Amino acid sequence: MSNKIIFKKIEETQKSKLLHRYQCLIRDIELRKKQHENLNEGIRVAIPKVQNELQPLQDELLELKVQKLLRLDEVFQEIVLPKMKSEFFVEWMIDELEVYLSGSFENHAELNLLYKKYAKRDFEKLRVQNEYYAQLIKNETGYDADPKEIGEKGFHNYINEKWGVQKAEPKKKSKKKQKAEELERIEDKLLAADAKAIYFRLIKKYHPDLQQDPAMQLVYTEITKKVTIAYKNQDFLALLLLQIEYLDENEIDGGLLADEMLKRYNKILQNQLREINRAVEILKNSSKGMFEAFFEEDYKFSERLFEQKKAALNKEIDALIDDLNNSIDQKKGWFKEWIRINQGIKEESERVVRF
Repeated sequence: MSNKIIFKKIEETQKSKLLHRYQCLIRDIELRKKQHENLNEGIRVAIPKVQNELQPLQDELLELKVQKLLRLDEVFQEIVLPKMKSEFFVEWMIDELEVYLSGSFENHAELNLLYKKYAKRDFEKLRVQNEYYAQLIKNETGYDADPKEIGEKGFHNYINEKWGVQKAEPKKKSKKKQKAEELERIEDKLLAADAKAIYFRLIKKYHPDLQQDPAMQLVYTEITKKVTIAYKNQDFLALLLLQIEYLDENEIDGGLLADEMLKRYNKILQNQLREINRAVEILKNSSKGMFEAFFEEDYKFSERLFEQKKAALNKEIDALIDDLNNSIDQKKGWFKEWIRINQGIKEESERVVRF
């Protein structure tokens, strides 16, 4: 086999890989664009539904949980418990109250009084947060951090002081980086030329004046509108898709999908895919847990999942109401059962941590 034939086969293999990558990128971009569109629309629908239908239920549930804390305190004062069970309850109550007072119940008068009764001090949100940060540092690094020092310096300053890396002086651009930026500028110019070529090729074929048939004139007008909008918006992907849809292979410039051009297109498309992925992630992160709770695999809002969550909240509310009623009907048995269950939960969590 001659070297000429071998090199030709290698070139064809390289080109087929580049072309396959090109096609995959276009497909992936279209998919992610659709997901972004679905997510955007879904969040628009979900936000008022969550605010109007779920938020009142969540508020009711939270208020019932507060009522249960107050009821547990009442019963604890009325019955006699062994020392270990009493100590467990006091410790549990302090931890639970700190969670509530660190959140939306910071100014709740009854909970603040309750905290003072069990912790023997006034609740200080900042102190609790600093103690939490100190425990977090110990869990992650084994280092005994001082909550007071964290409070004085601020958490991020404290972390930077202990483990941070000094900021390096800004470096001058290397020759390699300068060369890369120059190459990018050249690629941008080539891309503009490619876009212009695709635009004129499509306009030349689909100009409405080329058609005598009124119906086809309308079709051609719509195509030229799409092409013009894509070109004006510098939407290179849209132009490529229009070219694929409306031009035959023999109408496309023979050099249009040559190796170097394919490499350039793939790089551009990869950047565009990265930008779309970033936009999707921003939407997901800004939806405050709604994406994980209410969206399907195609990123569409799911009424089914929403109704399931609503039903679960109603069920939890009903269970809490029944629980509070039970605390009135048989308070001693109710409280002892509560102690038994929660001590079991604590022992199990400690066992898991040990192993």
